Amino acid sequence: MQLITLDDITAARERISGSAILTPLLHSASFSRMTGRKVWLKAENLQRTGSFKIRGASNVITGLDAPTGVVAGSAGNHAQGVALAAQLAAVPATIFMPSSAAIPKVEATRSYGADVRLGGDDIQAAVEAARHFANETGARFIHPFDDPGIIAGQGTLGLEIVEQLPSVGTIVVPVGGGGLISGTAAAVSAHRPDVRIVGVEIASVAPYAASRGLEHPLSVPYHQTVADGIAVPVPSELAFRHIERYVHDIVTVDDREAAQAVMLLMERAKLVVEGAGSVGIAALLEGRLPASPDPIVVVLSGGNIDPLLVGKVLRYGLEAAGRYAWFRVLIPDIPGQLAGVLNLIADLGANVLTVNHRREGAGLPFGTTELGIAVETAGPEQTTELRTALAAYSTG
Repeated sequence: MQLITLDDITAARERISGSAILTPLLHSASFSRMTGRKVWLKAENLQRTGSFKIRGASNVITGLDAPTGVVAGSAGNHAQGVALAAQLAAVPATIFMPSSAAIPKVEATRSYGADVRLGGDDIQAAVEAARHFANETGARFIHPFDDPGIIAGQGTLGLEIVEQLPSVGTIVVPVGGGGLISGTAAAVSAHRPDVRIVGVEIASVAPYAASRGLEHPLSVPYHQTVADGIAVPVPSELAFRHIERYVHDIVTVDDREAAQAVMLLMERAKLVVEGAGSVGIAALLEGRLPASPDPIVVVLSGGNIDPLLVGKVLRYGLEAAGRYAWFRVLIPDIPGQLAGVLNLIADLGANVLTVNHRREGAGLPFGTTELGIAVETAGPEQTTELRTALAAYSTG
């Protein structure tokens, strides 16, 4: 199996110059201070369509000879990347998306001029529908990662990093299907083979971590995750070969760590990053980067987080950081007890967000009231102090 070359990536850079933008490389004083490292953020969440996907899609589409149309199956970032790249190249695009796809992503894809067709329960059904459409019509099927043109296009990000920060020592890249890290690692290794490349998968769906050192990649079960954009259970043989050749380490983070990273990126860097794009920061904060020399560049691969999920992910991240907690407290059903609990919380300096007050049901002892209290705290120490104090106050 032939791997892409530096010439492929350089040619891709020329082809996509009118569609993808040069995204900023930002020094992060906050994350540098938190980790004791020299940390830079490659803000690909600020790329057109909100992710790196426009790079590979544009490279494939602009390289087609007299195209009659393109087709893809996707629930999000790849859909938008293909749609915009096709619009810029004046090529008809048909995008199959699952019926469950988020409305903002569907509307964004349509806004780029694509013919969006909804159907099927999941992304695999959308991909199969796209393949069938390609076989029937002759449209060029564009796979999100298992395509040399896609990988070469994504590799242009690697060229940008070594030019923007020639002293870079480590590059940390989110890994889903593997196209981004394959192209980035191939580009960087051609210029700076001493740079350490670290891929980060979400732990619940991590086929490449499970496949390290094997002859062929392994598929893994799918699980719902806050990092849905990289939850790819069926890996690519092509990407696997690039990863085994050029990538030094594959590490994983869990949902709580990724959600906390989303929250911290918004709070400390003022950047909106989706769960899939935040896993590199999560790995850095959790000390998962082995033998990684400074400066470290963390790729923020996308920012297309569904507005309906922002609050949920942020609350999950705050809870992971020990700054949001829920307590169950049992008190005697007599006047003044609720006020006593709230005063205790106030005296400890925490902020009550919600209170659920229940007198009957679920086997409560006679004369007892159950309180469910959501509290915002200053951090893990205050949360622990609250838990201890409320446990002492509770009659349960």
